[in-house]
Amino acid sequence: MNGRLLLGTLVCCGSLMSALARPHESVAQEPQDGYFESEGLRLHYVEWGAASATPLILLHHINTHARTWDHFARNMSRDYRVIALDMRGHGDSDWAGEGRYTTEDYARDVAALADHLRLRPIIVLGGSTGGRVALVFAAQHPDRARVVIMEDVGAVRPASISRGFAERLAQGDPQFDTVEEWARQLQGQNRRTPLEEFLNDARHGTKRLPNGKLGLKRDPAVQRDLVPLELWHYVEQLRAPLMVMIGSESTIVGKDQQDRFLEIRPTIKLVTIPEAGHIIVHDQPEAFERAVREFIAQNGL
Repeated sequence: MNGRLLLGTLVCCGSLMSALARPHESVAQEPQDGYFESEGLRLHYVEWGAASATPLILLHHINTHARTWDHFARNMSRDYRVIALDMRGHGDSDWAGEGRYTTEDYARDVAALADHLRLRPIIVLGGSTGGRVALVFAAQHPDRARVVIMEDVGAVRPASISRGFAERLAQGDPQFDTVEEWARQLQGQNRRTPLEEFLNDARHGTKRLPNGKLGLKRDPAVQRDLVPLELWHYVEQLRAPLMVMIGSESTIVGKDQQDRFLEIRPTIKLVTIPEAGHIIVHDQPEAFERAVREFIAQNGL
C-alpha cells in the first residue's frame, strides 16, 4: 500500500459510525477555560470531555485560536479529553514578542501544557502551523505522543509562503465595527464552509480596540517569525504513527512533499479529503472527523 488514500474509499466500522451518529445533546456545549505558565507566559486553553479519557490536544492554524475547533472538539469529547490551546500570541494567551514564535517555541508550550495537566499518552492534532508544532512536539517527546495528525501542512515552509505573510504584515490588520463584518472578512471567497464557522471564529478571535473598532486577538509579530523552514529531521526522529490530511483543493502539500514523507516513513498515512481546501475541519467536518477517528482507532486509542 503506497499510503495515499482517498477518503471516499474508507470503510468505517460499526463503532466508528455509531460514534459519529451520537446526539449532540449528550455533549457539553461550552468548554472549561484553563491557564498555565510556559517560559514566563500565561497561556490559555479550553477543555471538553471527561478528565479520565485519553487526551487529544488540538493546535490551531496560524492567526486563529483555540475556539476554531469548537464543533469538532464537542463531537470528539464524547470519547476523548479534548484540550484546545491558544498558542502563544493568539487568542487569550500572552504575547511573546518578535523572535519567540518559532515552531520549537510553540512545541515547548505544548510540553508545558502536558506537564501542567499530567497528560499521557497523548493524541496530538494540528492544523497548518499547528500541524508542524504537533510534529515537533511528538518527535521531541516520544514517551508522550502516541498518535500525530497534521492537517494540510508539510514539513517545509517555502520562501513564497513566508513572503506572503510578510506582505500582509506590511499592510497592517483590517479593523471592523461588527463581528459580522469580521466573519465576512475571514470567509473571503470560501463558500464550502458555512458562515456560522466564521462568525464563531470572529466572536472568539477579535477584541474591542481603544478606537472602538474590532481587531484580531493576536500579536502581529507572529507573522515576522514565519520564515522559510524544513522539518524533515523531525519526521525522521518521529516514533508515533503519523497521518497527514490533505485538502483536494489545496496546494500546500504538493507531490514532492508527499513523496518525501513516504520515502522517510513508508508507514505514513496520507489521506486526501475531497472538496476541501486548506482548513479541512471547516470545509468538510464530517469527513475530517471520520478520518481522525479511524486513524486513532487503528492505533489502539
